[in-house]
Parts: sequence; structure tokens; C-alpha cells
Amino acid sequence: RLAGVGLLGVTHANSALEAIQRLIGKVELGLVPQVLDTILHVEHGKIVKVLELRMVVKPPTGMQEDLSRPVIEVVEFPSGKVSHEMFAFGSEISVVPVEGAGGAKSPVLRFARHGLCNAIRDMLHMRCEVDLVSTTQANVYVPDRMIGAAVGPQGSMVKDMEEEMGISLQIKPMSEMPRHLKSTIDDETASDFDIQDMRSRKSRAWEEHRGGKRKKGKRRR
Repeated sequence: RLAGVGLLGVTHANSALEAIQRLIGKVELGLVPQVLDTILHVEHGKIVKVLELRMVVKPPTGMQEDLSRPVIEVVEFPSGKVSHEMFAFGSEISVVPVEGAGGAKSPVLRFARHGLCNAIRDMLHMRCEVDLVSTTQANVYVPDRMIGAAVGPQGSMVKDMEEEMGISLQIKPMSEMPRHLKSTIDDETASDFDIQDMRSRKSRAWEEHRGGKRKKGKRRR
């Protein structure tokens, strides 16, 4: 493709968007539209969706104007409607729906909460929780005794995080954390525990199965 040869590739995916996401991490973000410009999603022998990719430089939808960056727009054909945007958000690559596409919420609110928490934790080096208030604002809850360290001298730490994340951040003590955020954290923790417990059980079952086979075998002298 990069050598100027037109090629038609085939991959198995549940949707056209999933096929695009499979390139993330394997191909540099800026090269994705050059490697892949048109996606045809085929079901039961019929083309059900056609997507096109185009690279633009602009602030992602819902972010401040001074945060322009390379953005890959996922465009529906033939309507020309932008359904999703792909761009670098901190150290991660984000694929988010554009506001108004299929009744979706604002893209910033579509970011995984724990993903944003991880990005801020990497900068603060402390435990924190994030509550997305709007498309341009989020509350960061840190341990009560760590508020000064999170804010930084003259608010320098907050300013650095705001420039990196592209949204306004307000540091608050965990003692003021709202109930709805606590419920969200509890649900995510329970879900993670269930997944780990299931993996642990499968691992033990496999080991017992292997151990049973070994007992049946006779030792050779």
C-alpha cells in the first residue's frame, strides 16, 4: 500500500470499526489512513457498511481549541457523516464516537473512567479517582492529606495535567467523593474480582486435570 500498490485485504471482525481498531498498536497512528483508507463490512455476502478514513489536524470534538493534534476521522459513506475520531490522548490511543452520531454522548464522557484515572495517576504518583463532570471538566479526588502535593506549587501540577489531558481539572479530597462515583468504583472492583476469580478457577481446574493424568501414568525404572 505505501509503495503505491492498490491492495484489497480481508480480515474477520464483528464490525467495520473493529477492523480499524485492530491496526492500533501495530501501525503508527499517523500511518493508519495511508495503510487503510476504505473499509467494506460484508455480512451474508452483502456490503452493509462502508467507512473511509481521513487525517486532519484539529482539536478533538469537545476539547479546547488550543489542543489541536492529528485526528483520524472515521467517515460513513456515502453520507459523509463523521461517526468516530481517533487520536492520541496522553499515552493512549482513543477511539471515540462524535457527539450527535447515533445519539451518542460527548466523546470526553465516553472515555473509560479507569483509563483517565491511570493517566492522571502516572503524573501524580498517588491513588486518585476521577469524576467526569462535562466535556471540558473533571474532578480529581485524592487522599485528604495529599491535596497540596496534587495541586503542586502555585498550581503547577494541575496546570501540567490540564495541558496534557486537554480538560479542566479540580482537585478535591476523597472525603467529599459523591455517592454515585463510589458506586461506580464498587461495581468496577466487583467486576474485576469476578474476572480474576474465574481465571483462578480455570487455572486450578487445568492443574488438577493435568495432575490426574500424571497419576494414571506408570513410572519407569
